Amino acid sequence: MSLQGKNAPPAQQRLDSWKSIAKHLGRSCRAVQRWHTDFGLPIHRLGGAKGAVFAYPDELDRWMRNRDGVEAGKVLVFREPKILEDPLKSGTPVQPAEPVRLSMASRDEKARSAELTALACKRWETLSHLNLSVIAKLFREAIDLDPGNGAAFAGLSQALIAQGVLGVVRAPAAYASAEAALRRAREIDSELPDAKCADAWLKMVATRDWQGALKCFEDILTNQPDSTRAMAGRALLHIAEGYPDKASRLLSKAAQLHALGISVRAMYCWSEYLSGDYMHAIELVDQVRASVRTGPIVDAVEALTLIQTGEAKAHLARLEDLAVENPQHDVLRGALGYVYATMGKPQKANELLGVLTSPKTRMSSREPYAVAVALLGMNERQGAVQWLERCHMEGSAWSLGFRSDPILAPLRSDPHFVQLMSRISLPAPQPTSGSIRRSNPEVMELVAGA
Repeated sequence: MSLQGKNAPPAQQRLDSWKSIAKHLGRSCRAVQRWHTDFGLPIHRLGGAKGAVFAYPDELDRWMRNRDGVEAGKVLVFREPKILEDPLKSGTPVQPAEPVRLSMASRDEKARSAELTALACKRWETLSHLNLSVIAKLFREAIDLDPGNGAAFAGLSQALIAQGVLGVVRAPAAYASAEAALRRAREIDSELPDAKCADAWLKMVATRDWQGALKCFEDILTNQPDSTRAMAGRALLHIAEGYPDKASRLLSKAAQLHALGISVRAMYCWSEYLSGDYMHAIELVDQVRASVRTGPIVDAVEALTLIQTGEAKAHLARLEDLAVENPQHDVLRGALGYVYATMGKPQKANELLGVLTSPKTRMSSREPYAVAVALLGMNERQGAVQWLERCHMEGSAWSLGFRSDPILAPLRSDPHFVQLMSRISLPAPQPTSGSIRRSNPEVMELVAGA
C-alpha cells in the first residue's frame, strides 16, 4: 500500500520527477536511479528514452515488497508522523511509538555501507583537520546506501563536531548538523557508544550543559577507559574549569594512546600554552610539524606562544608565510594582526582585521576569537570583549580557555570583561571524582584530576 493515501486511483498519485520518487521511497535520487538501472525499479518515461520520468506509488511499493523480502536488520525508523501506515501490513495503522520497518537496502548496499563506515572509523586513528572532510563524506555515502545505518549517523555527528571544534567549519553550522545526525542515530539505536560520545561533546560545546557533559564523559570512560575522544572531551572540560594543567596531563596520555592522532596533539599544544609552559608548547608544535602536518590549532598556538615569549617579531616572516599558505586558519591571522599592531604597523593590522570581518569575504567572522585577538593588539579592549562574547555564544572551542588564556591577561581587570565573565556560563571547578573505578588506573587518575 502506498504511503500517500490508499483511496486515490494511481493516475492521481503519479510521481512526476526523480525527486518525488526518491521522497516516496525515502532514498536519494542517486540511489533510486541506480535501482532503476540495475534492478528494474518500475519507472516510466514520456516521449521515449530521454523523456520526463514518472512512476506510480502502488508499483513502487509492490516492487519494494517483492525485491528481497523483509529481512532482519533492514530497518529505517520513522517517528515524526502521528499515525503511519505500515506498507507491509495493508490497512493496519501503526502508532508513533512503534517504528515502521521498511526493507530499504539490499544486502549488497548494507554490506557496502558497513564497509564505508568501518573505513571512516579507521581514518579517525590519524584524525587531522585535513581528513575530516573525507571522514564526513564516507559516513554520508554510507548513509546514502543504508539510511538504517545508525553507526554512520553517529560517526557523521562526531565528524561534524570535530570540524567545528578544530575550526574547519563555522561552529554553529557544524553543531546544528551534528545534532540532526545524532537524533537520527538515536532513533535507530539509542545505545550506540559513538552516539553517547557525540552527545557529551554537544552538551559541552553547543548547549553548555556542563554537568551533563561531565557525567556523559565519565560514564563513557568508566566503560571505555581508553576512549581518546572522551579523554579529549574531559580535558577540554578541565580547561573550561580553569585547570589547563590537568587537561595537559590527560591529553598527554591520550596522545600516547593515539600516537597518530594530530588533533589530540594539537589540543595538547593548546593546553600547554594555556598552562604557561611556552617552551614545551613550542616543542610540541615542532613535533607536530615534523610529521609534515599543520592545522588551525597548531598554527594558532605557535603564533600565540611566540607573542607571549616576545619572539613574535623575530619569527614574523615565518608567521606571514604560514598565513599565506593557510588563509583559512583564522586565529593565526588574528594573531598576526596582533603582532602587526604591536610592532607599529597599523595598516597591515587593519587589512587583516578587514579580511576577518568584511561580509564580502568568505572568511567573514568564521572565528570571532580571531577578531578579538587582533583588536587586543590594537588596544581596542571593548571591541575585543564584544567579539569574545560572540565567540562564547557561537560555541567556539577557544571560548573554553577564557579563564586561563594568557593573551586575555590585559582584560582581567577590565570592567567589560569582568561583566562578560559574570554573564556567560562556564563550569564550576570540579572536585576529585570517585565515579570512575574501572581498568587503566593511570588514565582514571588523570581523568579524576588527582
